[in-house]
Amino acid sequence: MIIDRLTFIKEEKQYTKLEDCLELDRRSYLSIAASDTLKRVVLPNAHLIVFETQFEDHEGEAEKDNVRKQLAPISLKAECRDIYDNKFTTERNLQWFSRYDRRLD
Repeated sequence: MIIDRLTFIKEEKQYTKLEDCLELDRRSYLSIAASDTLKRVVLPNAHLIVFETQFEDHEGEAEKDNVRKQLAPISLKAECRDIYDNKFTTERNLQWFSRYDRRLD
């Protein structure tokens, strides 16, 4: 699968960078950089990491809940194509992050 474009959607606004949707210290996480000129290839039985962070031992549930709360209202839309140039679009919301935060229920 070749990913031509990633779009992050929050409150009906579209963003090309995840960092524009979050109010987190940019140095506290890794996120994918994708643009019209930079395509991503995902091989069969593989995946693409869009967001990644690690919490230190001293960080508690409040920090984790903050990240979950900020990710939950975001949707990710991927415009893709296969090796035969068949185009398709898929969209997935990140609402499932809220299932870990009891305060979001």
